[in-house]
Amino acid sequence: MFKNKSKIKALTITVFALMVSALMTACSSSPAQVTTIRKGPALPAVSFVTTQAESFNGPIPTQNATTVCGRNQYGFIAEIQHVGILNTKITKHYGPMIPLANGMPKQMEASGTIVDGSGGNVDLPFDHSFGGDFSMDVAVQKPYLKLHQKLGAIQGVPPGEVHMEIQMGEMPHFSTDPTVSKLPANISWPDYATNAESSILPGFIPQNGDSTAIEGDWVTDCGHPDFHSELHEMTFMAYGHDQNNASVVHTFYNPYLPSELYNPNTALSSQINNPKNLTLSSTVPLVPNFLVNKVVNIAETHSTAPISVPMLVAPSNVAPSPFTVCAPNKGTGHNFSLSYDFVTRPGVKISESANNTLGCATFTVKFTSSFKNVPPKGQTECPVPWSWLNQNAAGYAVGGTINLQSTILNDATAVFPSSKSVFSQVLNKEMRVNCYDVLGTSLSPTIGGGQTISTSESQILPFVGWIKAEWN
Repeated sequence: MFKNKSKIKALTITVFALMVSALMTACSSSPAQVTTIRKGPALPAVSFVTTQAESFNGPIPTQNATTVCGRNQYGFIAEIQHVGILNTKITKHYGPMIPLANGMPKQMEASGTIVDGSGGNVDLPFDHSFGGDFSMDVAVQKPYLKLHQKLGAIQGVPPGEVHMEIQMGEMPHFSTDPTVSKLPANISWPDYATNAESSILPGFIPQNGDSTAIEGDWVTDCGHPDFHSELHEMTFMAYGHDQNNASVVHTFYNPYLPSELYNPNTALSSQINNPKNLTLSSTVPLVPNFLVNKVVNIAETHSTAPISVPMLVAPSNVAPSPFTVCAPNKGTGHNFSLSYDFVTRPGVKISESANNTLGCATFTVKFTSSFKNVPPKGQTECPVPWSWLNQNAAGYAVGGTINLQSTILNDATAVFPSSKSVFSQVLNKEMRVNCYDVLGTSLSPTIGGGQTISTSESQILPFVGWIKAEWN
């Protein structure tokens, strides 16, 4: 009996010792080693399939400022200080490098690396119905170098880089953000633009050094003295980088473009699915037509209502070329792992094709015949203080100063001297511009596993998603 108890005790001690030893060995073992999987140079985290993006772009012409903007000096808005409103030739802030039949710019595509990016609540609010721009310069790959063109006399954006912009209210915001569903009453444009910078989903603000694939209107910024070309407004964006030995890419599609055409009937502004609105005789550029028409109307009616500048929003539904997401060269194993999560609108189809040997996956987006853009919601008129407007327009002015009130008053009074008093009353009131609810999504920003594509009727953005590619 005693001997049996001793054997049992000895066996128990032995088993316990083995368990402790195994546990200590497990705790002291080193983590999985990160090794080089793919030989050769690192592949971009994301880029367009080059042959298809080149086909999408077609021939890239060389342009000049006079053809694109109407004049090769002064710049948009600043021009009126020199020649007066009636003699302006630069009628659009963003001149189409390749104008389409409806006057809108042709969209172009480029892949590259973000070298400088930032956002803010500054810009001309006439053509920024979704807040200030997120702006970035992209060092583009060789097939897209000609998208950089300097049409003016001075150098602005460095050679080899293309400037790109998108209004921050058009980026993916948390659907729980109050400004997604309802703007505060009578919010000023500067305050609206500040609000549009908040509640953007984590990961959806591009970072310097990110690989990127971008689609957008190819234009010349006719407001800057270098008259540089850029992609503005960006519509499709995909950008990402190596995060803990995995390529993490965020992507979305912006459905709205600034038409830079204005109609006094504010009900037309958001009717993006009625293209005839862009060709109405009453739909005209801001300068000289819209402002001249406004001056004539004030002189004839003696109305002292604030000046309202309602721009028509145009739709974008040009699907991007296929884009490829590649894992970094290093990983913890030789098995290619691909995870993603997308939320799409009805009629948007996203498919992927993985190359497990190369460690890359190509994504294809299609807008089917059932896809339809949703008009922007929450349209309201945001007041703009003249002092703030003059301060922000000063960047476009020769000498760095401009007074739009005085310029409009002087030009209007020269034609209608008897109406000076009513012009003064109108110009003492804040100008009004259109603002809309910022764009939200229910996409979870958490980067995890699995492969999910879901559909949402309530989401305005055609699609929003993230992709993770790695070796494990």
